[in-house]
Amino acid sequence: MIKKNNFDKNIIFDSLKIKDVIQILQKLPYKFCLVINNNKQFIGTVTDGDIRRGLLKDYNLKDKVEKIYNKKAFYTKKKISQIQVDNLLNIKKIAFFPLLDKRNRIKKVYISSEHKEVKILDNYLLIMAGGKGKRLRPFTKKIPKPLLPVDGKPIIEKIIISAKKQGIINVIVSVNYLANKIKNYLSDGSHLGVKIDYIRENKPLGTAGSIYYFKQFRKPLIVSNADIISNINYSEMLKYHKRYNSYITIGAISNYEKSDYGNIFFKNNKVIKIEEKKEKKVFINTGIYILSPKVQNFFIKKKYCDMTDLIHDGIKRKKKIVIFPFHENWFDLGLKEKYLKHKKKKYA
Repeated sequence: MIKKNNFDKNIIFDSLKIKDVIQILQKLPYKFCLVINNNKQFIGTVTDGDIRRGLLKDYNLKDKVEKIYNKKAFYTKKKISQIQVDNLLNIKKIAFFPLLDKRNRIKKVYISSEHKEVKILDNYLLIMAGGKGKRLRPFTKKIPKPLLPVDGKPIIEKIIISAKKQGIINVIVSVNYLANKIKNYLSDGSHLGVKIDYIRENKPLGTAGSIYYFKQFRKPLIVSNADIISNINYSEMLKYHKRYNSYITIGAISNYEKSDYGNIFFKNNKVIKIEEKKEKKVFINTGIYILSPKVQNFFIKKKYCDMTDLIHDGIKRKKKIVIFPFHENWFDLGLKEKYLKHKKKKYA
């Protein structure tokens, strides 16, 4: 159990916007927030899962957190021992709960007595690094896209470092164009604290085709394009994938499009209504996926295959394919103008 002042930064008002809560959560060692009203009374909690569920609904980052927080969060008004705390956390399958006073104000926060270190994951991360990076010419004429520097380090190194911080130590890199430069730079990965193996594509196989060569995974496989930087929570994505017993889980981030023209709705030729320049929320593919080991049945023969081909085949065969909504930072560096915009920025 820990005194309230150790968790002062975890306490937020219900008037905050969702985007502000995301920024707060990313900086906290314990990833939860305790929500209070204007009278400083406890009214609920917010976790990573609450935010993702909210994004799947019709909420956006400018909405207030009052729309997504857990209003039925567990709490207690009795002081209890750490043994009782651990038992309650285990029974209710939660990570924390507050102790409240008679006025429903937070006195303490109870968490597990176990110090949780980063758990080593035995899932593999497959990085698709075989592309020629034609959209990034002339930068990629002599340097493969994954080795282009961003804030002083190659894109692929940043991807691997981010994964290592989350307990992923088994990395497979699929290479083709200027493959030796990538292999010479990354080597076996020991200097980064990971183990790196390589798949060599004799000819380009698309964004998913090299999976044909990798038949060792018996647990969900994380797949990432080599031209993106993100602080995605892989552990949460893996839990999400398992919870839905998914065939493919697609990392997706919400984007807002505004039409310059009014939309006309009609039946036959009779106008029903017109909407003027309405902003539309859509989800776009981030290039990060989790694949069930069952996808290996698709790769009986070696063939060119983009990830979209694999997804379309899964949809056709009525496999469960779900999206995992991102709220984390995500930057696509596959286009020249985007790379130039972000190459000197600092990333955590």
